[in-house]
Amino acid sequence: MALPFAAVAFDMDGTFLRDDKSFDRPRFARILEALLAQGCHVIVASGDPAQFLLPHFGDRSEALTVIAENGAQVIDQGHELMTTTLERTLAAQVVAFLHDELQIEPTLAGVKQGYFPPHPSAALLAHMTRYYPQHTILEQLLPLPNDDFFQLSFLIADQDVANVKAQLDARFAGQLTVTPSGNGSMDLTIPGINKGWALSKVLARWQLSGDDLIAFGDGGNDESMLKLARYSYAMPNGRPEIKRLARFSVPVDNNHDGVLVVLDQYLQEYQ
Repeated sequence: MALPFAAVAFDMDGTFLRDDKSFDRPRFARILEALLAQGCHVIVASGDPAQFLLPHFGDRSEALTVIAENGAQVIDQGHELMTTTLERTLAAQVVAFLHDELQIEPTLAGVKQGYFPPHPSAALLAHMTRYYPQHTILEQLLPLPNDDFFQLSFLIADQDVANVKAQLDARFAGQLTVTPSGNGSMDLTIPGINKGWALSKVLARWQLSGDDLIAFGDGGNDESMLKLARYSYAMPNGRPEIKRLARFSVPVDNNHDGVLVVLDQYLQEYQ
């Protein structure tokens, strides 16, 4: 009996990955092959860069569609489909505002590599190097390095999210989307460019729609894809607004392989 969906999309941090960035590789390999055998498209949809995402899946990454940088980059079976970057003048204005007004030094997600602010703390360096193994530590944030940028991001404490978001929204209304990503980071992206937008594009290429999609997420940057998906699942460790938005709940958290548990249940039911 055929599965009720033809595409599977999952966020990584806080959703598919455990907190230590591991996952059950043998179980995923088995589930991936079963999904592919049924003609399903399997999509990694993350705010993280491709250089962090692809190595998790080794040579099987070419069987996947990867939506990176919150929808600004799409790689399908090893081939880049779409790349969307911030306008450079706007990126420079945002960096200046963050530095001068909010005393925040962002990481720049470049097309070529990641760029870290000058004199990063050991904690920031350890955190960001995991996501951007290819990176440069800048001597100064401005002028911008010779690259184009998918997004800007920075680490932020939960209690500071609302205030910082309000200030950025007020200063860059209509020019920038400000989204807490659910992994202690805030992402600054191009309006209209998000996981849901990118998913709509790739689904259309396959003559599918959100009615054919099952999606899993935990953070604010998953909202657009959960709204798109007919089978939308929120992680139990997710943000409250995401739990309210999703139609279904994953029974166990990311540290207990919740995404794989749900997919296994579907495969057993529709075998």
